[in-house]
Amino acid sequence: MNHTEKNEVQVHEHEHEHSHKHEHHCKGGCCCGGQGHNNPKEQEPITLNKKELEFLLEFKEFKYLPISEFVMSSSENEHIGFQGLAPVYLRNLKDSMETVKEIGTILKSLEKKGLISLDYDIPLQGYDYTLHTESELYKFFLKTVEDGKNKPGFLCDKGEIEFGSAALTPLGEKAVQSIHIEEA
Repeated sequence: MNHTEKNEVQVHEHEHEHSHKHEHHCKGGCCCGGQGHNNPKEQEPITLNKKELEFLLEFKEFKYLPISEFVMSSSENEHIGFQGLAPVYLRNLKDSMETVKEIGTILKSLEKKGLISLDYDIPLQGYDYTLHTESELYKFFLKTVEDGKNKPGFLCDKGEIEFGSAALTPLGEKAVQSIHIEEA
């Protein structure tokens, strides 16, 4: 990932004396001439890299994305459980560990910036998670847990998947509404 490629998406909200709200969007240098920048309720600029911006554009189109979490646990002790991999967002059955981890890092970054929520206990209603359950990565995860059962000290003997969803937060909604792509 080229960290020198940055795109700034800035959302500023100003309340004027006459009770309506006015939004404007700045990219790079501010276009507002400094009006209202002393407002303590103003949202700080949000800086996104190119890949984060691409994901926000997916959210602009779909609103929610299906994610899952690979979990290891013990059938003998219900208090033993570990997150194996999360968030898992797949585009095809053959997505590699590297690809899924890279996407997971992007999603976690968007969550940290307050733009999305990652909920492993709220699956998308009506979504078929077969892409997740039949993926090569999940099969590899299950095999790894199975192989681990034979090793001394390995605490987990079950590999499971939990279905969830990623969704825009109110701040994320504002951010995607402020994205305007200029055609070259």
